[in-house]
Amino acid sequence: MKKFYYTSTALIISGLFLFSCQNKPENSSTKTEGELIADPIIYEVIVKNPNLDDEWLNECLKNTNSSYLIVQVLKEVKAGNLKAYDYYDNHELSISEIKQIIKENNLNERTGKIQFEENWYWDKNLLQLKKEVKKLMFGFEIYDATGKLRGYKASFVVDLERVSE
Repeated sequence: MKKFYYTSTALIISGLFLFSCQNKPENSSTKTEGELIADPIIYEVIVKNPNLDDEWLNECLKNTNSSYLIVQVLKEVKAGNLKAYDYYDNHELSISEIKQIIKENNLNERTGKIQFEENWYWDKNLLQLKKEVKKLMFGFEIYDATGKLRGYKASFVVDLERVSE
């Protein structure tokens, strides 16, 4: 009986040791360090000024290359490297559905807002707020018959944590 106890204990300890020494998969996400203060926070950012007379918004956006982000994310979504989901019912969109939404709504040119879903972390040692973007969604401009901006319509949600393998 004693031999069984020692053997069982040795096997359990060996298993725990081997399990703890495994390498992390290459595409596993590393969590940001600090105290989690928002899980998640969702907010929108205007990335294209609809009123060129708005000097403050021009100033806020002058050093922003949001068109690069839009083009790059849409390229990866169309290639199947990033997963995209329907904004309304959250079903995963096929590549053909994605391409249709991009084309029909001219997302490269008409994206005026980006909605971000993020986790926020406060690093009290470094006195820094760190953000981890989990998802984003492009909102494209909708105009009335007179050419006045009515608002923005949701395209699809891109999940940055679910990268295709």
